[in-house]
Amino acid sequence: MTAQNSTGDYEILPPHLAIRSMRDSGYRDTAHAIAELVDNSIQAGRDVNECTEVELLCVDAVDIVTERRRQFISKIAVYDNASGMDADTLRMALQFGNGTHLQAETQYGIGKFGMGLPNASISQCRRVDVWSWQNSECLHTYLDIDEVLAGTLRSVPEPQASEIPDEWRKLVRDDIGEHGTLVVWSTIDRIRWKTSTAFLNNAELLVGRMYRYFLKGGKARIRLSSFEGSAGQTTNKIDRDVLPNDPLYVMTGTCAPPPFDEKAAFDLFTEYDLEVSTNSDTHKVVLRFSISTKEARERGGSDPIGKHTNRNIGVSIVRASREIEMNNTFDIRYDPVERWWGVEVQFGPELDNIFGVTNNKQAATAFGQCDLDEDAKMEGLTPGEYREMLRESSDPRLVIYEVSQEITKTLRTMREQIKRLREGARSGGVAPPPGSAEDIATKATKRRREQTGEESNSDQDEKLPKKEREKELAVELIAEGVDERDAKEIAVEYVKRNTKFLFQDAPVPGFAFFDIRSRGGILIILINSRHPASEHLFDILKDQDDDTPALTALKLLLTAWARLEDVAGDPLRQQLEDIRSDWGRIARDFLQESEE
Repeated sequence: MTAQNSTGDYEILPPHLAIRSMRDSGYRDTAHAIAELVDNSIQAGRDVNECTEVELLCVDAVDIVTERRRQFISKIAVYDNASGMDADTLRMALQFGNGTHLQAETQYGIGKFGMGLPNASISQCRRVDVWSWQNSECLHTYLDIDEVLAGTLRSVPEPQASEIPDEWRKLVRDDIGEHGTLVVWSTIDRIRWKTSTAFLNNAELLVGRMYRYFLKGGKARIRLSSFEGSAGQTTNKIDRDVLPNDPLYVMTGTCAPPPFDEKAAFDLFTEYDLEVSTNSDTHKVVLRFSISTKEARERGGSDPIGKHTNRNIGVSIVRASREIEMNNTFDIRYDPVERWWGVEVQFGPELDNIFGVTNNKQAATAFGQCDLDEDAKMEGLTPGEYREMLRESSDPRLVIYEVSQEITKTLRTMREQIKRLREGARSGGVAPPPGSAEDIATKATKRRREQTGEESNSDQDEKLPKKEREKELAVELIAEGVDERDAKEIAVEYVKRNTKFLFQDAPVPGFAFFDIRSRGGILIILINSRHPASEHLFDILKDQDDDTPALTALKLLLTAWARLEDVAGDPLRQQLEDIRSDWGRIARDFLQESEE
């Protein structure tokens, strides 16, 4: 519906309506809006600085409400020592949809769309002021929503000569040089967090991940600083530089918890380039895959590194060295295994249309997990026919199908490798600690044996020479995929402590959820990694703390069954094995039905 102004003309886009709509421009939160300003700083510093200094400064005001002291963010500023802007460029920077990187030949960096500064700013505040200087000559202009709504501001004000306000000069850490820019948000009314401390603490991980390549490569340094302003005094509360946050965990010098801040928590699994065609041009998409090291994996999901990796689950989409988003269409959210792999997709601005990069650089809307065969079936075509149809029409989806297929295939391999690592990694070369399910079941078995006098074949094997028991157990563990050195260490500790039960992951033939082996007087309970119950139940519990009550209870149920089969004579033992297999088949069918 159009709107009529006071002169009777019908404007296609009335300013007072447009400004309200633009405030709802889709920024996920204040951190993503700030990223637009950081983009501008890094882009503007590209050709003038070896390392661009960016400072994110927040000032809290203090009120006394019903005798209680209340803090709230009153102003946010972004300072940089980049190239600065002349009068025309500064005025253009506050126009919606305008900018200096709209032409293809200028789209070599993270800037492009000409929407960042004004859109990001008004999504969070009602006024934005910009000071920019070149050759030490500073200019100032602004946007004010209330003036736009009142009809008194129809054009970006012509920049005027100005000094950088003293209140910001004293907060900036950098020695202000001959060129740079300062953007200040005030009359803040849409920020998610109430205090600067909460905002910066929440934004730090995201900012570190978005700009990890610039930070690691020394191309940029980003400072986070918060202040409390009261009665003309300003107190510094937070002052630190952002560290890279690498979701592949192959970088060093990152924000990961020690010791993985200074050494890689993951190994690079594979990396390769995909040559993709768009019309008559050929472009490169880089795929990088990483997988947890044994040391990181041994610590488990409850360790600081496990909690940190859990905040970086997904496929990192990186455009021009700047992360666009973490895509979650490939990960299995309920499976703790997902925190132990990393995937990164890198491409340049020339593929923006293929990946569906939004103008606020928060998402690649065309990218995600997809299956060409399934989509061809829905169209009533064979995969070959469907592919040819897409090729003839130069459909950009062909690129996404190719990238998705490579990610899905490699993830399948990595997940299997992570699952094979799991049991040996958690054992760590020692028997389970006191109070564990294995320890409880061992004591209960000994007590029942004393009370009932029952003795099984495995009990008799406990009387074998120590070295023979260790060898039998180690050989079985190696056969099930445990590293030889780890298998020997586990065998020595289990025999030494006379622990009766040992849990191990393995691809067990048949339908049973678990299998039971007796070696050297120890009952090995093999959890079938091919059975859906392993993925939907045991794996989820097993990746938490060792003393999780639910995991302990599940293990005790399985050790009780193992002992039941152990003491049963023929033909009862065979009947119990058959029941276990039949039950596993029915459970598999039920679980598969629930997935559908």
